[in-house]
Amino acid sequence: MFGNETKLYLLDSGWIVLIFLVLMLTLFEIGWRLGKHLADVHQIKKIDDVETLQAAIFGLLALLLAITLSGASDRFDKRRDLIARELSTIQTAYQSVDLFSAKAQIPIRELFKKYIDSRIEVNKDRQPKLTSVRDKKYREHDAVGDDLWKMVVKAVQDTPYPDKLVAAQILPELSDMFDAAANQRLSMKFHPPTVIWQALICLAFVGSLVAGYNLGFEKKRDWFLTSIFIILTSGTIFIILSLEFPMFGLINLNDFEIELTIFRNSLN
Repeated sequence: MFGNETKLYLLDSGWIVLIFLVLMLTLFEIGWRLGKHLADVHQIKKIDDVETLQAAIFGLLALLLAITLSGASDRFDKRRDLIARELSTIQTAYQSVDLFSAKAQIPIRELFKKYIDSRIEVNKDRQPKLTSVRDKKYREHDAVGDDLWKMVVKAVQDTPYPDKLVAAQILPELSDMFDAAANQRLSMKFHPPTVIWQALICLAFVGSLVAGYNLGFEKKRDWFLTSIFIILTSGTIFIILSLEFPMFGLINLNDFEIELTIFRNSLN
């Protein structure tokens, strides 16, 4: 229905909450009018087991909300751990540059700083953009990483034996740094299957429709409980989406990512 960029914009701007509220309220009103119409015009009586059916629908909605919220929270915690892991490997790899001679350290440290600056620049991109634009940023960052790897490998090769054995110890540290960066990037793409999102949204809408339908049969309105149900459901879904997409939602990873900037500033 919407492209990825549009979805991310709606999440980043907060409009998605208003859309959920309006749609759920609209479906509630449709359900209420339908129930009242059937009761007034067609004299259709309320089914005795309707409460059981409603309980099943709302129970399923509650279960799906709990599962998706728990999963989103776990993935958010995992992403924080991966950010901490990446920072740790960057610090260790940078310190390992001391294994080279003082002359060889100078160009490596400069390129290392450029690598960190590139990583920080990627983190600063918090606005929904075209996939091609985001991919370009990552390609530029990876290119700096490739140059850094080649420079370090050449520096190890140029180091005379037996000092070469000591200098070569930086290679696994550098490899761990690149792996941590790749894992951290991939973690941002780990989300529940699309069918889970579709089921959650459909159940929320069906719940609103059923709630309105039931009150329509009883020919009464309860705006207080209706508002609480719609606001809590929309708010919970928004929290889940924010946890799943911390680059764009209300919840973010800035407190952890800023540590890389602090480390970079310490190198000046």
